[in-house]
Amino acid sequence: MRALLALAVVLASVATGLAGDIRRGTTMQVKANSIWFQDIGQLTRWQALRKGGDAAALAAYQDELLRAREAWQFINPLKVKILGHAPRHNRVYVEMKGRGRMEGSEWFLDVGALQR
Repeated sequence: MRALLALAVVLASVATGLAGDIRRGTTMQVKANSIWFQDIGQLTRWQALRKGGDAAALAAYQDELLRAREAWQFINPLKVKILGHAPRHNRVYVEMKGRGRMEGSEWFLDVGALQR
């Protein structure tokens, strides 16, 4: 029982550790191959499909968005500035940093796409 309680405490501290670091104005890095959304509704639908566990439906939706260029997937990790955070919905609103034509563009991301 003690081991289970200790594991729960460790998992809770790890889960809240990243959430505690997400503050407006903070610069963070987004994992490689994450999906970036320009529309909050599309992110919400993507999250629901992912949570639902239907891998085929998620892959089809994701491919549709990427093909239509309504969502983007970048190969390399990229830096972003946090513009907003909705912890209850596991999403962040960010501004892309770094060089290139997408610098300054604004996106919606799932919190899981962020890394320290």
